[in-house]
Amino acid sequence: MTATLRGSLRARVYAAAGLFIGLQIAGTGLGFASWGEVQRACTAEDRIAGEREALTALAAATREVYVHEAHTLIERGPGHLDHLAGTQSEVDGLLAQVRALPLPVDADIAGIQAAIASSNAWFATDVSAAAEHGTLDQASAVRLHAETERRATDIEDRIGRVTKELDTAQADERAIIAAATQRAWVAVGVLTLGGAALGIVVARGLAASILGPVTGLTAAAAAFGDGRADARAPEGEDELGELGRRFNRMVAEVRGAERRQLEVERLAALGQMSGAVAHELMNPLAVILADPAMRAPEVASSRAEAEHARRVVQGLLGFARPGEEPAELVDLARAARATADRLLPAADLRDVEIVVEAEAGVTTFASPSAVRQVLDNLVRNAIDASPESGRIDIVVRRGPLVEVRDRGPGIPASIRPRLYEPFVTGRPEGTGLGLAVCQRIARAHGGALRHDPREDGGTTAVWTVGGVHA
Repeated sequence: MTATLRGSLRARVYAAAGLFIGLQIAGTGLGFASWGEVQRACTAEDRIAGEREALTALAAATREVYVHEAHTLIERGPGHLDHLAGTQSEVDGLLAQVRALPLPVDADIAGIQAAIASSNAWFATDVSAAAEHGTLDQASAVRLHAETERRATDIEDRIGRVTKELDTAQADERAIIAAATQRAWVAVGVLTLGGAALGIVVARGLAASILGPVTGLTAAAAAFGDGRADARAPEGEDELGELGRRFNRMVAEVRGAERRQLEVERLAALGQMSGAVAHELMNPLAVILADPAMRAPEVASSRAEAEHARRVVQGLLGFARPGEEPAELVDLARAARATADRLLPAADLRDVEIVVEAEAGVTTFASPSAVRQVLDNLVRNAIDASPESGRIDIVVRRGPLVEVRDRGPGIPASIRPRLYEPFVTGRPEGTGLGLAVCQRIARAHGGALRHDPREDGGTTAVWTVGGVHA
């Protein structure tokens, strides 16, 4: 029963229907079997009753023969011989009927026939002739009567033994009828009660497995409609559980889309503000840095601060207007090799090797400056994170993916959750705008950017490229 209530909802319904149908088939089959057994036993009992009736008639006729024989001996004359002959003919006819019956194998019908024939022959020889001539005396009649009674009793006993066998067989058949009838009633009762109990158990199980998830799903849908972030439907292994799982996935995707939309709106607003601020700051910074007085050694620290401010302003401009160059078909393998060549001097300063592994023919429809900006930023970050004599792998493959792998110390856990937020950086000299700009460019082109820790140390920057043509 427990197994019936497990598995998919469809399987449980089919299993319950199968159990009910099986019970009906079993009950019907047992009913037909019991009915057939009752019918056979009734037929056998009727046949045995007919056989017993024939034997009873034969016993009565043989007793009638004895009566006529006894009267012949009592009267010592031929007065009953005619009646005797008629009764003997009746006995012969009944005996023929009995011999034709399908009596038990051990029924001594031949012995009964021989005893009747012997008695008739003896009476005809020793009694009938003397009775016809009137030569029977009293003493002979008494003696012959005793013999006649003995022979009649022997015949009656023989018939009685066969009748007793038939009585036993008839009792057996009646016992079979009673047992089969009782078995049928018990089966009907058990199947009825068992079917009712099974129906209750299955109904409660199915109700719990259906109504519970449906109620949970309804509550989750209501909570989701009310804007609750914790809306969650119950999950399971059946169809309703799968529906709950899909509902939860939908809720998560909707919440994620809402968060992404809010992030896009926030970044758009931040980009607009950044563009305006950068535009207002760039000209004063250009004037300050162009002043010959800023080249004096005594103001070197001031010039360094101004240069840092200029880099921040340039980052703000890149964040406000990433990749504004018109889109075209860009060969990612060529762009990766160009980035490696362009940043090779910076890598040589730290004795870092840059290796490019690129599949041919992987292209994307994007702004070339945007692709260059993302690749340059990822590789430059990898160079800064790499130890001396380290190695950076730039991998371009179908999927499509661009991976930049370094063997540095990895991204600090405190920064990872906010890695792509503006002004978040782990380097003192960093502006915290590079990865924010890269993420914005990646999403603007239908892709995404993520940074995965490597098992053997370091970080893998994974750019899932959108708008790819293989």
